Amino acid sequence: ANIMVKKNSCLTAILMACLCIVIAIGFSKIVMSNKTGAPQKEETSKHEDILTEEAANQPVPEKIVQLSTMAVVRKRIKGMNAKNIKRNLKHLTRITHVGGTPGEEELGTWIYNKWKKGGFDKVEQKGYDALLSYPSEKENERNKVEVVEMDEERDEYVTIFESQPETLDPTVKDENIMQAFIAYAKAGVVTGDLVYVNYCRVEDFVQLLYENVTVEGNIAICRYEKIYRGDKAKNAARFGAVGLILYTEPNFLAQVYGFPTYPDGIYLPDTGIQRGSIALENGDPQTPGYPASEGIYRTPEEDLELPTIPVQCISIRDARYLLIRMRGEPIEYPQWRGYLMNVTYRYGPGFVNSTEKVRLSVYNKNEVRKVYNIIGTIYGRSEPDRYILIGNHRDAWAYGAIDPSGATAIMMEIANVFGSLKKKMNWRPRRTIIFCSWAAEEFALIGSNEFVEDYARILTTRAVAYLNMDILVQGNFTIAASASPNLKEAMFEAAKLVPDPDGSDSTLYDIWKDRQFANRVYGLNLPPQVGPLGAGSDYASFVGQCGVSSMNAIYVPDPQSTFYSVYPLYHTVYETFHMVKNLVDPEFIYHRAFGQFYGYLLLILSNSKVLPLNCRDYAIDLATNFAQLNYTHGEVFNEQNIDLTSLTTVIDELTEATKQFHRRLNFIDTTDPLAVRIANDQLMMFERAFVDPVGLPGRPFTRNVIYA
Repeated sequence: ANIMVKKNSCLTAILMACLCIVIAIGFSKIVMSNKTGAPQKEETSKHEDILTEEAANQPVPEKIVQLSTMAVVRKRIKGMNAKNIKRNLKHLTRITHVGGTPGEEELGTWIYNKWKKGGFDKVEQKGYDALLSYPSEKENERNKVEVVEMDEERDEYVTIFESQPETLDPTVKDENIMQAFIAYAKAGVVTGDLVYVNYCRVEDFVQLLYENVTVEGNIAICRYEKIYRGDKAKNAARFGAVGLILYTEPNFLAQVYGFPTYPDGIYLPDTGIQRGSIALENGDPQTPGYPASEGIYRTPEEDLELPTIPVQCISIRDARYLLIRMRGEPIEYPQWRGYLMNVTYRYGPGFVNSTEKVRLSVYNKNEVRKVYNIIGTIYGRSEPDRYILIGNHRDAWAYGAIDPSGATAIMMEIANVFGSLKKKMNWRPRRTIIFCSWAAEEFALIGSNEFVEDYARILTTRAVAYLNMDILVQGNFTIAASASPNLKEAMFEAAKLVPDPDGSDSTLYDIWKDRQFANRVYGLNLPPQVGPLGAGSDYASFVGQCGVSSMNAIYVPDPQSTFYSVYPLYHTVYETFHMVKNLVDPEFIYHRAFGQFYGYLLLILSNSKVLPLNCRDYAIDLATNFAQLNYTHGEVFNEQNIDLTSLTTVIDELTEATKQFHRRLNFIDTTDPLAVRIANDQLMMFERAFVDPVGLPGRPFTRNVIYA
């Protein structure tokens, strides 16, 4: 569930009260809107570039060809070309393109030119000045982890081990690779004993306190996963660590059964290093709540709440070297033991040889750089002031063949299809479609967040939905999707139109349904599973700040045979075209299938007369999540005398209101433009009812009280 509950009763009460109030507001909006029958009144904006009054007043060409059926449009979507997607991906992965670097800007220019020639009504490069983080370019300032020993004669530490950079990929020619680093980690050199802290969660540090293991003044080492790496750094600093070392736990299958590692297999070799960011807030750190545009006040860097300790990522090989030397009794808890071969996991602190210490050196520097979003628009013929947005970020930590370039390659083919329909056949969707290529997502969702901050009022009153395309194809087994609940029905409808990429008589919907765990293992007949949205990609600002219904879907491998939730080469230099072409999707048939899925979904949302948004599914999800919440934490609520009766009541009222609303929707006069507009505005604005303008406690820029 997405309602985060802590044992602190005050915070729990605040969150529950907030949720009750907002659900009541949502209920009253539906009822009041039905009573008055008045269409939503829109706010205007002074913006004159991308999302402008021009979109609302754009003259519709006189010779627009109104297709008698959607057969031709659907045929074009069905005919998406796998070779085009392959060609796009090869181009996108030929150079590294870290956010804010010439590589990212070069790919942005390529996308801009493609869309400019591709039949779009308008293509814009929208720039923002963002505070980004990079490692030093000096040869003698490489981020690293060393094992040092005191030389008493010289009274200085002597290096006996130094962490190594990744072995370069033999399948690529470009060697202009930025060294592995953790963005926004504090620059500094610290020395101390090493302490193993498992996943660096709060409960892990509590366990260390219970075991009388000292963290304060020492350097922590932990493995990735379970929680966001930024929270790991925050927790380490909170419990007194002077530095943090991150490493990727090797895959169980690769270690035990000798499954091949890259370039022969999908698993991470010992030399692989996962990069990433530890920013704790989305967007440009210096302009919270406002777009990082020219003339906007920027908070001085020394006043920012940036990470306070040096943090560095290392390879499996180097982590093994460090952990095998740790002192202390073997850890008895299985959940603390990983899969590093020949390693007996111990807490520490320190090594068996007590004269050896760890020295962590980080030479990161923060710089304000210009980053560019590329925005392409096809105006709608009937409702040009209603927007369906589809987007993906462009930047990557290296080549980014899966994250994000596979999805960008697909988005370019979708843009090609819709652009050519408008250019060659003069066809337009009912509503405006906006394609978005976001900049600098990997740092802190910067491109999309600044865009949302820039156009928040317009998006709140006009955006119907945002379709996110991050990390689309990392396997070929089934779909893992997350979305606002009211988008489920449209997603299912789109999936039913896509044939099984493996060539059977089934559809993508059938595969999605039949291969979900409960149906496959227990023989149930449940609909496809759609999980809750998190905060890890570009949908976060749309749904979190403005309440714009959003979704993201991923083609994933079979978790029962691969034993991983995130593909092992994630955020490494081994995310290459070779990886996708040889190890993931050789014929690009799964890429094409997802292109068709997103293309149909885009068509359904942009061209249906009545928006296919199902408010009942939202109410059902709220009731389900509340039941799970009560089951998991009911005893705590009772102990703290927290009465959730009012929450139960408003969820029941909301459920009944959505049922009645959709019953009336069946009898709407679809020939009456005003009646259709009123109904569509109610459907579009439904999720906005859960947006609290004040924001969540301690998180003023996260306003959605359901998905946060």
